[in-house]
Amino acid sequence: MKNMLRSTYSMVLLAICSFLASCSLEDHVSPEPLRISTDSVMYNNGWDFGVTAHEMGDLPTTEHGILYLAFFRASNDTDYVPRIDHGARIKFDGTLTPGANNFKYTGNAFAGRYFFFYRAYAIKSDGSAAYGEIRNHTF
Repeated sequence: MKNMLRSTYSMVLLAICSFLASCSLEDHVSPEPLRISTDSVMYNNGWDFGVTAHEMGDLPTTEHGILYLAFFRASNDTDYVPRIDHGARIKFDGTLTPGANNFKYTGNAFAGRYFFFYRAYAIKSDGSAAYGEIRNHTF
């Protein structure tokens, strides 16, 4: 009888250990975040924008660049936070790489404007976005 209880106890213990081992924490790992920053803009026969990628994260990026909001002197808009759904995009060519990613914008989106707010952005393959800090420039 004792041997049968020990055998049953051992089998139950083995089953519990097997179950716990199969419930690994791997299923609950959070993805590594994409961390980017916004470089200061400079004008040199076009606007030189930069995005610096500090950590690339686990998911690839599908798009990156600068989001901006440009305003006339007497603008009544008070939302100065460029976002994917609020603002215009300057998409960079190529893929986002670790370190500095630069782009020269030669368009006229800022013509006649008094100031603009801008920030780096990157869209990940799952559709989520990462943002850099907001900066501004006054003409």
